[in-house]
Amino acid sequence: SEVAVARAAVDRAVAGFASMGAASDAAITAFFDEFASRLADDEIFAPIAAANLADIEAARQRGRSTTRLELTPVMRADMIAGLQAWRDTPQTRDTVLETIEHDGWSLEQRIAGLGPVGFVFEGRPNVFADACGVLRSANTVVFRIGSDALGTAKAIVEHALDPALAVAGLPVGAASLVRSSAHAAGWAMF
Repeated sequence: SEVAVARAAVDRAVAGFASMGAASDAAITAFFDEFASRLADDEIFAPIAAANLADIEAARQRGRSTTRLELTPVMRADMIAGLQAWRDTPQTRDTVLETIEHDGWSLEQRIAGLGPVGFVFEGRPNVFADACGVLRSANTVVFRIGSDALGTAKAIVEHALDPALAVAGLPVGAASLVRSSAHAAGWAMF
């Protein structure tokens, strides 16, 4: 079952990557702006904060450390600033890095998207903002977060990330969460 959950997330990212090449630079920029705006909006952020508090309490009850889980005001501000930095980063996709001329033909080295990029991380919610940076060059991202922060991750995806993708017109699979708390799902992702 964990293989199926991981495969579904990766398949969404692969399908999303097939569409990302046609996404405009303006759409990618709009995604970062919308994601940052949604995290900055207190009303939208409220269910994310509630999910985070629930994750922290559940981790405490299991005797786990919660330092890495807490989505503090500073972390929230840093996530917003990080997304705004990605928004303001110039697009380099399809840029020619070098051209080698030969008699009758030439070769160009270009920047191009690589495909889905996987991020497996313990529980720091700020990784969502950091990892989404791969969308700037038309890649897609698959997140696999630790079980202690899965509720926070689902809330970020539901209330901020997926709506930002939709508003920007980017494919749903551009950012995909492996929705499982099992360690096996992380292995299955690869």
